[in-house]
Amino acid sequence: MKTIAFYIFTLISIQVAAQATEINNEDKRSLIEAGSFFNFSPMKAKQIPGFYVGYWYRYPIDESKTHLEIGGNFNYSTSLYSFNYGKNGTLYPMQSKETIVNLGIRMVKEYPVKNNKIEWVSELSFHTLFLNGKDIPDSEPVKNDNDGISFNVDAESVSSLKFGQGIRFWKNNLGIGIQFSYMPYRLWYKTVVPKGFNTFSIETGLNFKF
Repeated sequence: MKTIAFYIFTLISIQVAAQATEINNEDKRSLIEAGSFFNFSPMKAKQIPGFYVGYWYRYPIDESKTHLEIGGNFNYSTSLYSFNYGKNGTLYPMQSKETIVNLGIRMVKEYPVKNNKIEWVSELSFHTLFLNGKDIPDSEPVKNDNDGISFNVDAESVSSLKFGQGIRFWKNNLGIGIQFSYMPYRLWYKTVVPKGFNTFSIETGLNFKF
């Protein structure tokens, strides 16, 4: 529930910030990106590259050739996590594929090179890994209400900050990029995931701005 509330708050903040920028600046741009990612984790029984898609709002560039981006990505991989998941003082065997939702902010510095552009990207995001929780009991039993609709989502989540550094090469409105990131999951979930769960990742993709 805390994760859902955080995402709702973040989305509202993004919308308010974007509207405020539109009032003061008509020069706005959007960025769509898609590519592949690979999270290096010793907790995986099978490691397979996944794909990601995302949308980012690009704020106008200032006099120092710097701008902010606010947005997020959806990531999915058939990599198989295999570890003991801790909940309510009990460890449960976990077998799960990799589904990720990422929302955050980027600071981007632009460097003109002849007729092209290079951008250095620094990212700080709220990064949530969703895992298959069908074999893990709910914190509270699901109540059957004949007068309403009740449902149970068989998923568990582990959230972290995401610290990323990357570079993008642009030719007009089409770019390619690569980014390296670090997610310290155990910063908040020491009793949930085992030691060694903190993850490094590499992302490569195509970018289109409009």
